[in-house]
Formats: sequence, C-alpha cells, structure tokens
Amino acid sequence: MISKALLIVIGFSTGMAISAGVFAFIAAIGIVPRMVQRSNTQKYIRLYEDMILLGGLFGTTAMFIDYQLPRIPILAGAYALAIGVFVGVLAVALAEVLNVMPILLRRGRITKGLPWLLLCFALGKVLGSLLYFCADGFFVL
Repeated sequence: MISKALLIVIGFSTGMAISAGVFAFIAAIGIVPRMVQRSNTQKYIRLYEDMILLGGLFGTTAMFIDYQLPRIPILAGAYALAIGVFVGVLAVALAEVLNVMPILLRRGRITKGLPWLLLCFALGKVLGSLLYFCADGFFVL
C-alpha cells in the first residue's frame, strides 16, 4: 500500500516537473505572443494561454485515463486537426527561433520555390499524421 502511494507521489511530482519544463519552453520561444501578433487577436491572449494549459492537462491525464471519444468522424477529424495545429505551431515557432529556414536555404542553395518547399513540408506533415492515425485505428478514411 505504501509503495503504491509512493509511486503515485513520485509519478505526480515528475509529471509536474516535466510539464513545467514544457510550458516554460513554450513561453520561452514566445508562441503565444507571436501567434497573437500575427493573427491580430490581442483580446484572446488569456484564452490562448488557458487552452494551452488545458491541453497539457488533458494530454497528461489521457496517459492514465482511457478517454473514449465518440466514434463520430467529424469529432475525430477535429481532434486530429487540433493536435496537428498544436504540433505545427510548436514546430514553426521552434524553427523560427533557431533560424532553420535561412540556414536550410543557404546550405541547399535554394533561391526559388520557397512557397513550394513550405507547402511540401506541410503536406508531408499532414500525410504522416493521417498515416499515423489510420494505422493506429483512431479513424478510418
């Protein structure tokens, strides 16, 4: 009994430390202010921050609680879209902070077709996500 309680405390503590690190990382690279600035939605900044927090809490609890989402294809698509938007925003913000695109273009000697390159990156991400969710049996196309 005591060993299970100790495991629960250790698991909760390490989860809190990891989630604090993730949220600090998100804050450090400035995703929310940059997203608010680009979309011109300053009045919703608190909502963005709350949704990131709730998403982190939901994602953490989903590891321990088997949430059963309704098998409605539109909800499964909306769930997949929300995950994709979060991962995409995080990846683009990280790439922007690290200046990945200018380095990639300079090293690859790419002078034309930048919009097509970005489109290919996005389509590859979408295709990979669809393959992952279809293979996982989350939803069937």
